Amino acid sequence: MACSSPSPLKQPRGKQGTVEVYHHTLSDAQAAVLTITENQDPLQQIVKQSGADIQLGPNPLPGFQTVIISGLRIQIENAVRLIDEKAGAEGSIATQAQKFWLRWVEAAFPDLDSRAYFLPPVYVNRVPMTRDTVAGQDVLVFQSAPGQAGQSNQRATKAGQSSTPQPPRVQDSDVRDDAAMKRVLCCLQKFSEQNKEVMVGISQLQFEQYLGEPCYATAAAYLSTPPRLYYPLSSDKEGDFDVLLIHLSYGFVVCEVKSIGDNMQHLDMSEEKINVNIRKKLRNAVSQLDKAENMLSHLVSDIAPGLRITKTIALPNLTALQVQQAVSDDTQLTKDLCRCLGTSEPADILGLCLCCDQLSDPKTPCDVSSHVLRELGHWWQRRVAGAGPDSHMTPGVYKTLIARFCGPATTVSVPCTSPPRLSVKTLGQAVSHTGECYTAQIKLFPEQVSLLTTAPYRLFVTGPPGTGKTVVLLLMGIEWLRCGQHVYVVSTWKRSRAACSMLYHLSLQTVNTLQSGVSPSKPYLLQYDFNDSTEVKKAVNDLSQEVREGELFVLSDETVHEYRSGFNDFCKELLIRVPCLHLWMASCYHGDAPTGWDVEYLTRPLRSPPAVIREVVKAKNIAKDGNVCEYSQRDVPDHTDGPPVTRLYHRGQDHTTGWLGDCVTCGREIANFLHSLRAPAAKDETPPCLLWKDMMVLYWEAISDNSGIVNGLREAGISVQVMKDDDTEDVATARSDVVWVADGSRVCGLERKVVVCLGTNDLSVPLHNMSRCASQLVIVSPGSNDFS
Repeated sequence: MACSSPSPLKQPRGKQGTVEVYHHTLSDAQAAVLTITENQDPLQQIVKQSGADIQLGPNPLPGFQTVIISGLRIQIENAVRLIDEKAGAEGSIATQAQKFWLRWVEAAFPDLDSRAYFLPPVYVNRVPMTRDTVAGQDVLVFQSAPGQAGQSNQRATKAGQSSTPQPPRVQDSDVRDDAAMKRVLCCLQKFSEQNKEVMVGISQLQFEQYLGEPCYATAAAYLSTPPRLYYPLSSDKEGDFDVLLIHLSYGFVVCEVKSIGDNMQHLDMSEEKINVNIRKKLRNAVSQLDKAENMLSHLVSDIAPGLRITKTIALPNLTALQVQQAVSDDTQLTKDLCRCLGTSEPADILGLCLCCDQLSDPKTPCDVSSHVLRELGHWWQRRVAGAGPDSHMTPGVYKTLIARFCGPATTVSVPCTSPPRLSVKTLGQAVSHTGECYTAQIKLFPEQVSLLTTAPYRLFVTGPPGTGKTVVLLLMGIEWLRCGQHVYVVSTWKRSRAACSMLYHLSLQTVNTLQSGVSPSKPYLLQYDFNDSTEVKKAVNDLSQEVREGELFVLSDETVHEYRSGFNDFCKELLIRVPCLHLWMASCYHGDAPTGWDVEYLTRPLRSPPAVIREVVKAKNIAKDGNVCEYSQRDVPDHTDGPPVTRLYHRGQDHTTGWLGDCVTCGREIANFLHSLRAPAAKDETPPCLLWKDMMVLYWEAISDNSGIVNGLREAGISVQVMKDDDTEDVATARSDVVWVADGSRVCGLERKVVVCLGTNDLSVPLHNMSRCASQLVIVSPGSNDFS
């Protein structure tokens, strides 16, 4: 839960004269005594006695109520005392706060005592982008980081010279650091899953973020907090933990990650200069680890003094041999490394660090092989497990540490280009943020901007799903509207209804903001079925009557595949009638282009994270049939790899025989997962809490309102509705806050943050079903462990 104060906290947190806002949590039963009864208002009485301002806030967890108290520290303390006396709550402010933090993490991480969690659940990269204006719309354009090979930076230079506010510049070093960190985290996560390690891993936690949420400042003041005033130098007040592991058996493991080495082949540096740079980075790592150890020792001094802190260094882009060569002639550095890593033998240094020898391939960081897992196991035994369990670390201490470091009072943030800062701890928050990264703003590659700039009259845009075809059509249509032209969005068959409806409504929204003049331009939605030749003729006749000053402007998304001949006839006949025809169309099937049309191939993934794309490329249309182009490399970092694909299986004693769509148990299991993505949550949460309309269940065989899987979802409290023909507009605009259950072929062109795909009997998932996903993909298999 990310809490924010309505009044700024500009003075040090411990000052008695500082106005603060504190979130005090009570059970529903305790909070009930504070409600107005028989003309009595207990809260107002407490306000008068304490001098604090008090109001009820959002429910942070089921069964709990937040009381928001603002005022001076002494006023807040008096208010809490009076509230607790009235409500029958016991314990100090700090004690009660920690109890709530513990309940929060138990709800957020239900398997805390049996598996590993990583915070944030997805690693978020810094992506080089510039802000530009295309068709009057504010867009972000992906760019290579300065100095990197890749796309041209001409538009970046143009945007940088304009008055358009630009996002923070992403440097080469940022991209390298993110790639190194992601690789280390991927390997640690896979290793923890393989070996069933019970721990929580936190990445890039700033010292000041520990118990740093202003709304818990009063409680945090009574606990060991970052000693901001204890250090003589301002530089000692700041720092972070690159990777912090809190292990149930082995205490703390702190890892400093250094990305040096990945660009050495591009630099004209002598071997000696390379070694000098490696030594410099290692000295820096030792200094940072020492600071991190001191900070941790202080933070947990009231919980478990003497808790083991294991330090290590990760060098993902250097081999052990390269590190050995760099440190072999530096006696002092060798001594410092031995002290820092806790060994008396210089020969042990390399075995206690993580080098690229023990990590995944940088080109495929998430593909952690069995060989890498074995090497990680050897490293883990040498560095972490070899000393045996730490006697200070009990299950109670473990949960208390998690409540402190991972609970609502500590911020675990991810990079963002603009406020508010984002605290991402739970899988639901990670799913929401990933979806926001890929769909919340219009983002383009330079070649798409160039295409819209050249704007040929007639264009066929093709490429695999999620490569920006619909976005390009939308922006071209908006530009036509801005020029005063009516735009006709033509749906050619039932599978294009939803996509064209969405395109129409997005265009209409733009028009509503551009209304000017006596006769403003408008978009129109026309629907046909080109499987019927009379419908083709009707479409040609209808559109021919809408020609203005010899010109006609038409968009068509998800154009036909089965009915290709009908669409080709439409294009041919319409062009004869309207020589000055502007017609842009899109299809993922590259063989659909009408004869003589300009063709643009968009193949760089834009809408879905790599975790989803890795599944989409397995679809028969790409992997076997070849009627859909393969994806190309992005040449720009992804925002994140995305949440891992979740797999559920239609098998077991409680599952019905036959197709999984008839299985109530499958519906319940899907519902359990969907519910887990929405809790714990708060109204002011950032990123925004997932809504039911952010989710969709897609099938390949007809499902009725009374099918088992729908009944299972409803019984579990999911707001669910089966899509019918009349619901197309509702689904396309995401108007109703429901989980739509739909035929995947009827929602082509749409996307949702969470997509549940019901697998087919041949253990495959249709291309259009999987590719609707912008974040969390869930695949329900008919029952095979080998399903893919």
